[in-house]
Amino acid sequence: MENKEISKPINKRQRFIRFMRYLSVAVVTVWLLAFLIASADKDDFRAVGVIVFLIFVFLVIVPLIGFWIYSFVKAVRRRTKTDRILLWFHIADLLLLGGIVCLLNRPPMRCDAFIMAECYNGEPVFWMWNTVNRYRDILPDSTRLVVEFDNGNMPQSDILGEFEMKKLKEILDYLGCIGIDVNNYPDSEYSTIRFRRIGMGMYSFRLYHHPLTRHQQDSINANECLIVYNDSTVFEFGGGVFGSQVFVGKDEFIKSRNKNQSNSKQ
Repeated sequence: MENKEISKPINKRQRFIRFMRYLSVAVVTVWLLAFLIASADKDDFRAVGVIVFLIFVFLVIVPLIGFWIYSFVKAVRRRTKTDRILLWFHIADLLLLGGIVCLLNRPPMRCDAFIMAECYNGEPVFWMWNTVNRYRDILPDSTRLVVEFDNGNMPQSDILGEFEMKKLKEILDYLGCIGIDVNNYPDSEYSTIRFRRIGMGMYSFRLYHHPLTRHQQDSINANECLIVYNDSTVFEFGGGVFGSQVFVGKDEFIKSRNKNQSNSKQ
């Protein structure tokens, strides 16, 4: 029966329908793949921009969705060579759609001072200080090293070789961090471990080279983007050029911390 169907000459209408089936499947597959990649992007600002663009594209290709549905029904009900080929693509499209749904429903990446405190305490403290000191010692005189690993990509550096970059990435991955900013200028006050980037905002640990006096701590705490954690560590939030310039949840964290310290003294 199948051979008879294949050997039958097809008219213009059938040829057009077959072409539209292939076209609709190809366009939908590419669209779903692009949407999946955007959904998996850890950069929220970039991901939202791409998704908005893809939604606009979807409005343009809506007529092809009808052909995609028609093609899927035909591929399930019939068993011609064309149907068998397209059925695999339809299955792949459904898997891509499932992947998109899972990614869009994953817990959102977030950050606040409580999360930073939890990730800083214990063994990570030693490795953060060890890392900034090690790479400060590597630097030539009066130079600065700024490295951020974006979505696991390996950036280029004029100072560090490939081996050192891989080693740095391994350490930062272990710490749950994404970057480092160190220098050996004569007036350098602190080094920075970049913790998480949420949208345009960056949460970082400032590690001061010398203990902060009480006056310095009060001055730093007066900045709405900074939280003094101890006499050598400060939590920092940078909102970027257009982002918020306030460390959200700062007051709640300080009140909670002061309360815990008071209870521990009693």
